[in-house]
Amino acid sequence: MYLARQIEDGRNLYFIRESYHDGTHWKSRDLVALGEDPGRWVHTPAQTSYYIDEKIEDRLRDKGIEASQEDLEEIFWPFLDPAVRRIIEHYSPRRSGKAGRRVAQSQLADLQKDLHIFDKRRLYFLRYGSAELRKMSSRPMRVYNRLLEKSRDEIEQMIERMEPALRRAERRAYIYFIFDLQRFFSSPLAERYPQAMDPDRMDEAFLEDVCRLQADSVLFQHEHGSEGLDPVLIRYVIMYFDNEFHAPNAEWNYIQDFMHRHRSHRKPMRRGPRLPVEEACKSLEIDPSSLPKLSLKQLAQHYRKKALESHPDRGGTHEQFIALTRAYKDLLARKLQA
Repeated sequence: MYLARQIEDGRNLYFIRESYHDGTHWKSRDLVALGEDPGRWVHTPAQTSYYIDEKIEDRLRDKGIEASQEDLEEIFWPFLDPAVRRIIEHYSPRRSGKAGRRVAQSQLADLQKDLHIFDKRRLYFLRYGSAELRKMSSRPMRVYNRLLEKSRDEIEQMIERMEPALRRAERRAYIYFIFDLQRFFSSPLAERYPQAMDPDRMDEAFLEDVCRLQADSVLFQHEHGSEGLDPVLIRYVIMYFDNEFHAPNAEWNYIQDFMHRHRSHRKPMRRGPRLPVEEACKSLEIDPSSLPKLSLKQLAQHYRKKALESHPDRGGTHEQFIALTRAYKDLLARKLQA
């Protein structure tokens, strides 16, 4: 069992769900709807203890699920009163989550052979905070056991709960790493200094990989049937275009200085015809006359708003999203060259 969050009409709704195997794939199903405030099911008779309303156990029992208070406490822990939670943590330290499956190293390869590399990269970065692929061993690792016996929904719920821990300066590097964008560049700097790569080529490579993953049946075919870009990929497109790489350090400043002293300056070649300003502005719902006054941040905010509207549940399509991104890149290029 696990806690799931779902956005409906702008509201956060919570559910207790479970992953199950249908004989072919791992899928998920709702067990109990918790509403907008799961905390209402948590009772604190004292400042050092709490328990979950027995109605939750009854509803699970009706579904044929026997759940212990310990199982439920793990699910409802984030909704416990913060003051009570601090006291409990102080006097009775608790482990975060259940212990992963402990198996011999020789068995890991067989257990993890069907895990998707995209999931492994995400979990690796969120666990170790490293953006260097050479540190990510190709051999099986125990940390990946957290991905075993989980539906696509449960994996995404887990990853989405972990991602807010990323600092703003890490988010662009996170996208660069999990999509393995360095493979599109031959430069030896691509691994450690993605800031040095051609930004236009990086944008193209990222969108190419987004489209490739959208068509990946292992990732998305079994959990949603909506047309349009998957909500998971929409989240990463927004994260990519809404963030920049980490501020440079002294070593990067040295590299930049070397590059500037050995670079031949010439006007960059266009990669294709630009959209008319009026057409690009219309896509982002911007008045063309106000474009010169817009900051880059405000332009990104317009793009983010329209990108959210392209969510499949809101009537968007994959083609509309690609057109929207092209319009944003055209307007961004115009402002950078102004």
